[in-house]
Amino acid sequence: MLSFPVVRWVALFWGFATFFPIGLNYTAFVLLAVALLVQGGWRQRLARLRQSPNWWPAWFFLGWTALVLALGPHYPETASNAFHALRIVLTLALVLALSRDEALWAMRGFVMGLTASLVLIALHKTIGLPPSKLWESTVTYGGNKSLANALLMALAAVSGLLLMPVLSARQRGVMTLLTLGSVAALLWVLYSRTAWLIVLVCLVVGLAHQLRRRRQHQLLALVGAAALALAAGMFVPAVKDRLVLGAHEVVNAYEGQAVNMTSSWGIRFRMYSETLDMIGQRPLTGWGIGGWSTEWKRRVQGPLASVNMPHNDFLWMGAQTGVPGAIALFLMVAAGLPAAWRRHDKRGRMAVVALLAMLMAMATNSALRDAAIGLTLWFIVLVYQRLSTEAEPVWPDVLPDVRA
Repeated sequence: MLSFPVVRWVALFWGFATFFPIGLNYTAFVLLAVALLVQGGWRQRLARLRQSPNWWPAWFFLGWTALVLALGPHYPETASNAFHALRIVLTLALVLALSRDEALWAMRGFVMGLTASLVLIALHKTIGLPPSKLWESTVTYGGNKSLANALLMALAAVSGLLLMPVLSARQRGVMTLLTLGSVAALLWVLYSRTAWLIVLVCLVVGLAHQLRRRRQHQLLALVGAAALALAAGMFVPAVKDRLVLGAHEVVNAYEGQAVNMTSSWGIRFRMYSETLDMIGQRPLTGWGIGGWSTEWKRRVQGPLASVNMPHNDFLWMGAQTGVPGAIALFLMVAAGLPAAWRRHDKRGRMAVVALLAMLMAMATNSALRDAAIGLTLWFIVLVYQRLSTEAEPVWPDVLPDVRA
């Protein structure tokens, strides 16, 4: 067994890399697997995994996917889809096997990555940065990596607001800057509709979790005030214009008008409709692993045929592995929610909002199928869940508390 804490440092690196290009995240994924093998202690790690509520749902997901893969038809995208399904489960296993200290260092890396990203955005807005793949998805909005960064900042903003009461005065100062910076980035740079929806819904649910023991009228008043304050952000021009545009796109698609590649919500409406039809035709075992893309191309023509995923992970699994596959995916991701909700502390609250954010991202985007999100947001959400299982307080230890 290696005495040097290599897993801790790799976890720190992955937490930091979540805001940066997907190649760094794949590197961190491989390094963490190697580090865990080298570091040892697998008896304790395996015991930790077996005690996780995700253990049996993950086996159900893997087993059903393997059964469909073995018995169903194969397609050009079968290998890549099977790989992504395995990668999703391996990420879960790697993170939930971390010790308390290792998970804390992963979260510290995430805070460092968030800080670096906000500094990059500030520099780009004030003096301008030269083009670079390293920060392109952070300082401009476009593509799934930018969406992933927006979702990460949405989760960071909600977490910062909910964690304020347990932090020291100095830590609250740092957290206030990170929270305000994240909200500003969501409003003026990474103006994702999904990210803003996550901020709104997760903050309301987080407050409900915190205040559920109080009188009902107090709970409703505080939740309502938070919802109204955040809903006001939707009238910021960049966010409002995208919401109005999305509504028009859905109406046009519903009325049968042609959908083009710039119609984000219009494409989703068409994809969801066709994918639900696929599931209805083969509800038990689906069309086979990798079958969505082939079947989609058979149903559409023109530029729309280039789309390779339905932008909804549950529909993705439902179309390819049937309703049991979609249920298996949901159970695997949501398995930690009941235990987190039952906890009346910050650890449970953070896990609730993180898992809810993950489920919302999966319902509106390919948040697990696409590694740009599924190796970043999924990693951080699992770190939240891992820390929620600790008996002692952990969140005040994430930020430094330098004494005078």
